[in-house]
Order: sequence, then C-alpha cells, then structure tokens
Amino acid sequence: MTKLVSIIILNWNGIDFTRKCIESIHSITSYPSYEIILVDNGSKKSDVVELEKLKKAKKIDKLILNKKNEGFSKANNQGLEIARGEYLFFLNNDTTVTKNWLTKLVKEIESDPKIGMVGPNLPPFDNPKLVYGGGYVDDSGIARHNYNKDKDVGQIGGAALLFKRELYNKIGGFDEGFSPIYFEETDFCERAHRAGYRVVFVPESTVIHFEGGIIEKQPTKWQYVTMNKNRLRYMFLHFSFFRLLKAILWEILRAGKNLFSFRLHWLLQAHWINLKAMPDIMRKRARYKKGRLHAVKESV
Repeated sequence: MTKLVSIIILNWNGIDFTRKCIESIHSITSYPSYEIILVDNGSKKSDVVELEKLKKAKKIDKLILNKKNEGFSKANNQGLEIARGEYLFFLNNDTTVTKNWLTKLVKEIESDPKIGMVGPNLPPFDNPKLVYGGGYVDDSGIARHNYNKDKDVGQIGGAALLFKRELYNKIGGFDEGFSPIYFEETDFCERAHRAGYRVVFVPESTVIHFEGGIIEKQPTKWQYVTMNKNRLRYMFLHFSFFRLLKAILWEILRAGKNLFSFRLHWLLQAHWINLKAMPDIMRKRARYKKGRLHAVKESV
C-alpha cells in the first residue's frame, strides 16, 4: 500500500514562489499519495487571498493562517500537528520539483528501517547540474555541504527534507529555540543521529532551490546575528566538551576578523542572546545526553 506523504510548505509574503512551487508539485509529481499543508506566517492580505483561492481550487489540502510571523520552526511544527502522513516532508516555498523526485525519496527511505530521514539534491536554479545537499558541521560550527554523492551525511538541507513519522514520534519536530530561522534542520538531523537513525542524501532526486527567497531581503545585520545566534546554540547543545574547547579558538579568530569588518558588535550580540538562554540550553543538553531527544518549546 502506498503511504501518504504530508508536504508542509510555509509562506511569508512570498506568494509568487509559493504558487510556482505548488504548481510544480501538482504537474510533475507521479507519486500517487500526498497532501499539501500550507502554513502562512502572517503575510499581507493579498497573499492570504491568493492562498485561500488555492485552497478553494483544491491545490492546497489544509491551510493554517497565522496572525503573525511565528518563525520557521514553530510554523513547520504547526503543520506537523495536523499532518496525516506516514511520511512527513518539509519543503521550502522557493523550490520547484523535478520528475520522480518524491518517488525516489520514498523508495530510498523504505530501503532500510534504519533510515529515518532523506533529502534530495538541491542545486540552485542557475546551476541545476550541481550536486548539492548533504553535509556536516565543522569545528567552528559552520554547516558545510559535500559537493559529492556520499549517501550517509551529517545533515540535510532544510529546504527539502523527508522523514518517517516514527522518527517524529521519538524526537519531535524542529526546536523552536532556533527561532526565527537557521540551523533548525541541522539540530533536527543531529537528534535523528542520536536516536540511532541514518540520515541519507539522495542525489537521484532533484529539487531546484531558488535559495533565499524572502530571507534574502532581510537586513544584513539581522541575517548575521540570527545565523550566529543559532550556530552558537547548536554548538552548545551538541558539541562535546573537547570540541567546544577547539571551537573557542575558532571563535577568537572569528572575533578578530569581525573587528576589522566592523561586525564584532553583531557577533557579541549573538553571544549575549545565547548567554541569556544558557540555563534552558544546558537543561536541554543534559536531557539529550540521557537520550531524551524530543524537542520542547522554550524561550530564547
């Protein structure tokens, strides 16, 4: 029996991206059993009107309309709460799919019970032949991508990520402490590894990524502080004590570099945010060490 896939897509003032993404799913996807759940994060009225039209036309199966931007993690988790699928899929709205994309991902995830999560090749629209998707986190906390076809990877890009409901039941959804965006998928993959699952990159499946979409329009300071805040949060949650010591050296080098680029105060702001959240981070770190990997809501 073909298992249902729940595809969760977020929209925030990006209706043009969202419409193209949904149209590509309906016109290209050969996999016979899927539902589309759309979560809108407090977009302008014109976006909401268009989404309601898509819902009425049955292009969207379920629609959640938030009154404000709840952030990437929380909004995706809202979609998970109403999803019916045995397989769950986070898909960015700034993507378009290609032939047999979903069939190949489902085939891979069903090939081994130890596989908890799979992700497709995610080349940018201006270089569709690039092999890009799986990766790892280096000792400075930077998420790196392997430009090769290694199957077992440390992490999968959050723009397109398919996982089993049984994994969701064990580790929960995204950690909302990584609000509003960045590193939530890195943390999600690490918790999957800790739960004993394989995280697999499937280059045979391709989803074209327009990379950034609305996020690219955010101020440089906002992007920098948010990225580093969540990079540091990930390190504090998951790095071993020895690896954290090595990371301090990298952080000193980063601080020096930022001094000359006049961004040191931005980096210090990211550290300050994590310092204030440290009691919650340390409690969660202790839980993870004991194998209690389910993410819970917490303030940051």
